[in-house]
Amino acid sequence: MATLQNALVYFGPTNSLAQLRDERDDLIQQRAYFKALRRHFAPGQELDDWLAAEEEVDGWLSRPQGD
Repeated sequence: MATLQNALVYFGPTNSLAQLRDERDDLIQQRAYFKALRRHFAPGQELDDWLAAEEEVDGWLSRPQGD
């Protein structure tokens, strides 16, 4: 069975700011997990994983639609 690496689950636009924050947090959590997985969960870089994931997700979410 093939595994999905770096697969993110995003449910699309929402009208609720609270729901958008929750979805953003979920995307960051997923991305940080895949970063940790890639380094075999070696301790000491959890914050770096999270901050990098935050930057990536915020970049994705700020792109104009259609890119």
